[in-house]
Amino acid sequence: MKEVHDVELKGCAPVPLAHYLKSLGVIRLVSEQVDPDARCYWKRDSFHLVSGLDEESLVQFFLEEYSPTPMLAPWNGGSGFYYREELSSEKDPATGKRKRTGRRNQPTAATKVVDSILNSSTMRLERYRSAIAVAKEVLEAMGMEEATTGKSKETVIQAIRNRLSDDAINWLDASVVLTAENAKYPPLLGTGGNDGNTDFSSNFMQRLCEVFDPESGGPAAPSESWLRGSLFATTLGGLVKGAAAGQFYPSAVGGANAESGFGSDSVVNPWDFILNIEGSLLFAAASVKRLQDTGPGVLSYPFSVRSSGVGYGSAAQTDEITSRAEIWVPIWSRPTGVRELKALMSEGRAQVRGRSARNGVDFAQAVATLGVDRGLDSFERYGFHVRNGLAYFATPLGRFRVTRQPQVELLSDVDSWLISFREKASSEKAPASVGRALRNLDSSILALCKERSVGRVQDVMIALGDCERAVAQSIRWAKEANVRPVPPLSDRWLSEADDGSPEFRLAASLASVYGYYKEGDGQNSLMPLRSQMEPVNVWIKGGHMRVSFAEVASRDVVWAEGDPVSAMNSMMSRRVMRAIQSGSTSYPDRGGIYSDLGDVAAFVEGHVNLSRMIDLLWGLVLLDWPAVGGEAVTRSYSTSSPGAAYELMKLCFSGGSVRDVEVPLMAEVHRRASLGESFAAVQLAVRRLRGSGLVPAVESVDLSRDMARRTAAALLFPLGSNQVELIADRVLRPEAKS
Repeated sequence: MKEVHDVELKGCAPVPLAHYLKSLGVIRLVSEQVDPDARCYWKRDSFHLVSGLDEESLVQFFLEEYSPTPMLAPWNGGSGFYYREELSSEKDPATGKRKRTGRRNQPTAATKVVDSILNSSTMRLERYRSAIAVAKEVLEAMGMEEATTGKSKETVIQAIRNRLSDDAINWLDASVVLTAENAKYPPLLGTGGNDGNTDFSSNFMQRLCEVFDPESGGPAAPSESWLRGSLFATTLGGLVKGAAAGQFYPSAVGGANAESGFGSDSVVNPWDFILNIEGSLLFAAASVKRLQDTGPGVLSYPFSVRSSGVGYGSAAQTDEITSRAEIWVPIWSRPTGVRELKALMSEGRAQVRGRSARNGVDFAQAVATLGVDRGLDSFERYGFHVRNGLAYFATPLGRFRVTRQPQVELLSDVDSWLISFREKASSEKAPASVGRALRNLDSSILALCKERSVGRVQDVMIALGDCERAVAQSIRWAKEANVRPVPPLSDRWLSEADDGSPEFRLAASLASVYGYYKEGDGQNSLMPLRSQMEPVNVWIKGGHMRVSFAEVASRDVVWAEGDPVSAMNSMMSRRVMRAIQSGSTSYPDRGGIYSDLGDVAAFVEGHVNLSRMIDLLWGLVLLDWPAVGGEAVTRSYSTSSPGAAYELMKLCFSGGSVRDVEVPLMAEVHRRASLGESFAAVQLAVRRLRGSGLVPAVESVDLSRDMARRTAAALLFPLGSNQVELIADRVLRPEAKS
């Protein structure tokens, strides 16, 4: 039985991406070339290799035996397969520059390294030599002296692919995929194995020639020191300066402020780059087409989705436009072999509610609902963003643990709506306010996927309300873009978002207000509070609310941003007027959730955070209130008094009978109070109650203007019959019945 060693590779970590890919390179190469039973796992952000190799034998393997995977990209100009055009000694009189001869015979650094490998004799490079020879034969047969683009480039790729060995095709599969329409490039390796002017295959060959002699195959003098630093994070010096680091290791690219002084060259450990590129081959791209989809094939890349420019410190809306993609790399703690890793990388998909994740926000939901392959502990999120001029960097965007977050299932209510809304809100014609609302929603969803808390659910609900709010303020655009309103939310949102605050309780009771009013055709129509805040048609079907944007805004829509008290008074005034027009003998409105008198008192006295309450209201009006059960919220009600002025006026707008008496509507009571005229409003209320056979124990009350306006707005909060009876006992005489 062979001895097994567990070697900790401190130089391999989830961040940066170069070090993560380096760990995959180690396990792949050890498994394929030394020990097929090798396993690996992550522990406290360090990579562990479990195999028959100890530290010293692992080092010796890479120094003496490692055979590089053939990686070449003859379709790229900087690949080392095309010589530079020769210049003559004669100068162009117009430009002063030397004229070109038309002969391509001048070597470059890239062509020199290709030739050095092709002319080598060491067994370590035998596969590489064979692949280079095949590529050169194909290019010569095609008469290719310089790189091409478009369809011609794809022809070159296909011709070379047809001749390469399986070893070399691994690199091809990771860097470019030919579909029926055109070539597609997986984001991990740029645009066909290059990032701008940096050709990964050429740089890979250059780094190989730095760590060992291409002729003898023996290690270069500093190679062991570089290797130990790469694998075990030992202190070392003498790194290669000026070499391309690529997009995988942003901190190594140099430039302004990279070190003391105005700038610096890139600093690269050649083994880091070599193992990084070797590890990238575990990510296999494929051209797939869903059976039910009649459209063209699309590129499928493991754990890669469209970019979502939210959820990290440097987030910007432009990231979604300029970013190549996001890739979520998996981290696992159970010892795993390369065969399992290949299956995971080539077949692993993130599913959210039965569909493939489309963007970063979707992927976070998939992680939170365990819609990914089992056996994974977490994902490190990376975005390929433009961060230095036009260069792309693999930017770490945060760690997401694979932990079930049941509250994320709340989003199933808006899944299809959100897909459509995200597309339309991201268009160039979308108002800036709608785009900001979408970004805020995406940010809150990402936070919800990370943490289960009432506050996170509230944030998402508020963000949904903000989206609806922004659309309502840009209704013309919404109609042109065919944007749908947020669909009614299930009652689970009510219980999951309830933080027990007076702001939430008041917003919930206010959002639950409804009434039936006669239209011009004599039919009764439902008027929930939502239909006063935005131009929507609301109807009931099968016991559930249905909504659509109205072609023409109703006069019932009276909501105005600014002062919440004024907006509430406008809604109350409109409801009273509609009730009178409908022939109601008394105030008809009800509430699915009754307000607490203590909370109403806090509102009247100005002790409630109105901004927070209104934010919650915009989210809570989106609920499917006809389907909200009575058990959705369970609470005890206080007996606090909002004041005699409120209680006398509320008996005129109770939404039911007062001691078996229907109090006839008098709009002037509310109107006077909304203007700040509390004394006149109370006098009118007293007379109305007395005229209805009820005897008030209080004759007059005078409030400040602001408190009077808040008292008028508070009449909108619904009360239950027990609460109405309680305040009747406080402000009416026991012998109230005449």
